[in-house]
Amino acid sequence: MNPRSVWTTGPQGQHVECGIIEHEGREYSAGGAYVSPSHLVCYPHEDGTVRDWVGAVLGTYRVISSRPAIFFGRPSLQGSRSYYMRATVQGRTYSLRGFGPGMFARGRAVKGAA
Repeated sequence: MNPRSVWTTGPQGQHVECGIIEHEGREYSAGGAYVSPSHLVCYPHEDGTVRDWVGAVLGTYRVISSRPAIFFGRPSLQGSRSYYMRATVQGRTYSLRGFGPGMFARGRAVKGAA
């Protein structure tokens, strides 16, 4: 199984990744990372980088805070802690929320930040 990704550029300059794997002769695809001037979807890594679906480095991040992942009185099925992070990708700063390294994170651009 060789994972690969295909990036496309949208009409407003957003970059959209489609992750692809092949299994038993059939190809399967799913949405991956997404980078636009207003939004970011990525995968934080343990080394302080944010990456796309296949592991290519997009930028850096740092953890601002974390808390136990308990929503409406019940523990989350996705992770034990919820993280608030700041990421920098292509010179733009984004505010992210996710479940930490190796997990999906998404957020919006920070207004007034470089």
